[in-house]
Amino acid sequence: MRTDMTKLSLLLAAMLSALSLAAAPARAQSDLGAAFSALSARVLAARPELATLQTTAISHRRRRAIHRQAELPESCANLPVVYIQNGDIFKNDERLGRNASSYKANCDGLVVWQDSYGDLYQGSREIASRVQSYDVSWFGSVVVWKDSRGDLFRNGVELGRMQTYTFVKYTGDVVWKDGWGDLYRNQEKFGRAESYKVAMRTADVAWQDSWGDLHRNHEKLGRAQSWEISERTGVVGWLDSYRNLYKNDAKVASGVDRFTMREDGRIIWVDSSGRSHSA
Repeated sequence: MRTDMTKLSLLLAAMLSALSLAAAPARAQSDLGAAFSALSARVLAARPELATLQTTAISHRRRRAIHRQAELPESCANLPVVYIQNGDIFKNDERLGRNASSYKANCDGLVVWQDSYGDLYQGSREIASRVQSYDVSWFGSVVVWKDSRGDLFRNGVELGRMQTYTFVKYTGDVVWKDGWGDLYRNQEKFGRAESYKVAMRTADVAWQDSWGDLHRNHEKLGRAQSWEISERTGVVGWLDSYRNLYKNDAKVASGVDRFTMREDGRIIWVDSSGRSHSA
């Protein structure tokens, strides 16, 4: 009987405790939050560098979790669902291979992936070994990669030993410089370039040689002081040393102080009087 009474007393005490907590959840939560905030403040006061580390870690987690839609083309209906699970890689739930370490997919359903040994695969077929970096076009089936020796390949064709390269995912073209400074688009040679910029929608190339002459693909435009190329149209805007402004090979203004190039090819500039214009 005494044992039953003891059990009943314990049960009543537990119920009263639960009712007390249920009656004041906000106060309990507030007390806990205040204690945590006070502790955090003391820790950060003693170790201020932890605040930067905490912010960086949160930002990194968000970057990994959020898919940035701006990276995809406007129309990408056939982008497959690809994932790696325990080293096995799957495309739309179909297993492609094992020991996968990374992958890239495009809007036509192409999947290219690399295993932990550095071998590169297109679907389930091995296409290269000892690969250092790779990429795929948004459409079609163009694959580019650089091997461990620094040689550049496009769909299995060796282009040469590269110094730098830019892959245009919209067109599948690769613009690159060799060790001598010669500039190419795929296997098409332009000339010896000091610097270059690529229109990432059209694969047009603006480049400047060691004399300061500006070129658009194979066309020589003139001696340029500053220049830009539009992302979507490949139009080149440039200023000569006399402050004349050009759009490709056509002069559009003189006495120009500065200009900007929109991605659609429209040029906006400010003249020496501070007035804005566009063309």
